[in-house]
Formats: sequence, C-alpha cells, structure tokens
Amino acid sequence: MDVRIDGYRVTNPLNFQGRDVSMSIFNAYAPLIHLGAIESIAAELHLDLLNIAAEPYAVARSIEVEDMLDFSAIFIDIGGGTTDIAVVRNGGLEGTKMFALGGRAFTKRLARESGMSFEEAEKLKVNYSLGKLDQETSTALHEFFREDCRVWQGGVELSLAEFSDTDLLPTKIFLCGGGSGLPGVREALLSDEWASRLPFSKTPQVSFLQPHDIVRITDETGVLSNPQDITPMGLANLAVHLSSEEKSLAGMLRRAMETVQKQ
Repeated sequence: MDVRIDGYRVTNPLNFQGRDVSMSIFNAYAPLIHLGAIESIAAELHLDLLNIAAEPYAVARSIEVEDMLDFSAIFIDIGGGTTDIAVVRNGGLEGTKMFALGGRAFTKRLARESGMSFEEAEKLKVNYSLGKLDQETSTALHEFFREDCRVWQGGVELSLAEFSDTDLLPTKIFLCGGGSGLPGVREALLSDEWASRLPFSKTPQVSFLQPHDIVRITDETGVLSNPQDITPMGLANLAVHLSSEEKSLAGMLRRAMETVQKQ
C-alpha cells in the first residue's frame, strides 16, 4: 500500500537511494470455505482467477486525485447484505470494516410490514430511490425507513469509532453500492448529532461515487450510470492494476520477506 525510503513516500522505489526502505501491507482474511467456493466457481466457468480481493479495498484503490499523498476519505459501499467501509488517510488505506446490514434488510421489513412479496417491495424501494413515486408515497416511505436508516447509521458509527483512536477522521465520505440510493442514507450521514460523536474536524461532506470517477476503466457501452456500478468497476480497475504496475513491487516484497525469513 505504501513504500517509503528514509521516510519519504515513493510510488516506485527503483533507482532511489537511501538507508531504510519501509513497506506498508494491507491484509484481508476470509474463511477457507469461502475462498474455495470462489475458486470452484471460477473453474466451473473456465475463468482465470487473477486475485481475490476485499471489495472496500478495490473501491478505495479505484480513485486517484492530483495530490494523492494528501488524500483522505471514507468509502462506504452499501450492498444487498452488507455495508463495507474503507478509511484512507494520506493516500494510504488504513483499514476496512464490514457489518451485516445492507439494502435487503430495508426491503425485507417493507415486505413484512406491508404484506407485499419481496419482489414487489424491492421494486417499490428502487422506484422510491429513483424519485419515480408521487409525493405522498415518497413521504410515507421516507418516514417508514427513518428508523432503519438510524440503525444503519449506528453501524457506521461503531465501525468508524475503531479508526478514531489515533487521529481525526477524514471529512470526505463517498457512497456507492445499490443500497446507497435510498434517500435516508445520505440524510443520516449529514446529521450533526452523529458527526459530533466522532472526531471529525468539521461536518462531513457526503457525496456519491460515479462511474466516471473510476480510473483506468472506460465505459464504452454507456450502461454504467449510477453508484451501484462502482464495486464491479473497482474490481476491474484492481485487475488492471495488478496485471501491470504492481509486478515490480510484488517482486521486491517477495525478496524482502525472503531476506527477513533467512535472518
């Protein structure tokens, strides 16, 4: 994630001189049964498995800004069953968190309380998120989901609290994933009460990642149009990244680890 020579960060340490080289490594863990299932699926589909990566890691690595060394942000990917959070400080991924609450939980409660089927409730929720419902129905659903959004916000707060021991939290928050379209989600994160309980230097700015924000990936089909497309695009960007510029760093890391093991 980060390479420094004598304390100075470099993108590629080749041809730099110095006394000390330090590398920061991001690790993610998963049950062996899950990894085996992914490998089996890839084999059955006759696909080449380039890598297995954590989704929030892929999303956080998919954004590049002009001064990456000063870039700090929080990425929140709301999927169907989980919410994944990545915290980036000074251009480096500090860590990721996940909690099991996503868009399907909102749909299930709507279906249960209204007597609809899951499919009907999901269609209604999506139309609400897209602003396709009349004002009266939208207002009713906004009130219906208010408590669910508050519970979800509590999960985000607990997750971010673990990153707040050493430094202030980044004030830029980027949302993506299919569940991020629910209007109450962004509204919950803009709450002053929530922000005051965590070490933010100022009120967080909350925005949505869009397909054009992803580097190295160009959509020539024109069908990738909203935040739910960010996660697969981030994974695609990671595949491009791993197959090109990381080869030299991977070799250096291997040699460094071999040296440490011999000692």
